[in-house]
Amino acid sequence: MVPKLTIAIVASFLVSVAACTHTPRVGCDSPARLVERFIAGFNHLDTNEIKELFAEDATAFLPSPDHPTRVEGRDAIIAIFEPMFAAERKRHSGPDYLHFQARSLAIQLRGGAAVATFDIGTSEVYSRRTLVIERRSGCWRIIHLHASNLRMSPSGG
Repeated sequence: MVPKLTIAIVASFLVSVAACTHTPRVGCDSPARLVERFIAGFNHLDTNEIKELFAEDATAFLPSPDHPTRVEGRDAIIAIFEPMFAAERKRHSGPDYLHFQARSLAIQLRGGAAVATFDIGTSEVYSRRTLVIERRSGCWRIIHLHASNLRMSPSGG
């Protein structure tokens, strides 16, 4: 006969294993899912949601005259997003403050790395984004974000 304590320990272990298999850690599923979560974080204006997608040593080029050079490190990138998100929260209502969608998403996989390119712009502005993603410790993380905006001419081309 198996002692009740042993049954309880095994049952507890099985429940925790089942929970882990149904809710993968952020960024551990696929580069495409990481892109979805990145855009959702922007739509929610949630720096915590975005922060966990970046590697600690990530870099970024952002379309901001206040930050014309490469931004070094996840914390520095998030520090730039925070005031921008606060301003957007005042302009829009939530929980989906923005309505970005990844158009023309292309993901190129190369071993433990991927490059995701897409546009989140409007009819007036191309908002091109490139995420360089790397698999680290079993999870995908953004190691570089390149963002550029290109305003369309009034004639549309």
